[in-house]
Amino acid sequence: MPLIWAGIIMFAGSLAQGAIGFALGLIAVPLLVEAGFSLSQAVALTTLAIGIQVIFGAWQLRAHIPWEDVKPAAILRLLTAPLGVLLLLNVETVDADGVKRLVGIGVLLGVILRVAAWKIAQREWSGAASIAAFSLSGFLQGLVAMGGPPLVLWMTTRDFQAKQARAFTLTLFLFNAPVQVLLLLFLSQSMNLEVIMMALLISPLIYIGTTIGVRIGDRFSKPLLNKVALAVLVVIALNAML
Repeated sequence: MPLIWAGIIMFAGSLAQGAIGFALGLIAVPLLVEAGFSLSQAVALTTLAIGIQVIFGAWQLRAHIPWEDVKPAAILRLLTAPLGVLLLLNVETVDADGVKRLVGIGVLLGVILRVAAWKIAQREWSGAASIAAFSLSGFLQGLVAMGGPPLVLWMTTRDFQAKQARAFTLTLFLFNAPVQVLLLLFLSQSMNLEVIMMALLISPLIYIGTTIGVRIGDRFSKPLLNKVALAVLVVIALNAML
């Protein structure tokens, strides 16, 4: 049953990811926690499954990687992600309801950041603002596998082409994933090889879900899909918090 639930949840998350370009972690982590996985298991499973998939995407888009922006972002995320992992391991000692509320708050924060990104005009951020965005991204990635929204917010200040934007986020995730998984594997009592095998088994479902999601996204307007996805995320967050 855990494998079945994980497959269904990750398929749904990858469907949304393919359609609107974000939200896999935002959807998968709270639902995996609701299904009975520990928070570290949910984070590790999401990180592993996405990592397996995006290896191919990053390789395909390697010519479009904006390395001048990737380098400082990758360094800051690698420095702050372990802090998120350490906090994750500490909050797991609280009761299950407390963990669910934490994840719900994380989802709501991601939604708020994503909405804020729509309101920001194209402009250069100060160095301090960029450092804050990358640091928050790494911290949230380590804590609840939701490091995407701060990156989306930051990218609204850059004139990235679509392929550059995808290459930017995929490359950063690939740099973070091995460190995050290794930390969880060695430090978390609930993280084990069974979770790694589960991620490998459901990775084809993630690929299929993403492929279908991309086709759905091509048929409907992006603004409409974004609004539907954000509405779903708010419902998930409130359900986890109440």
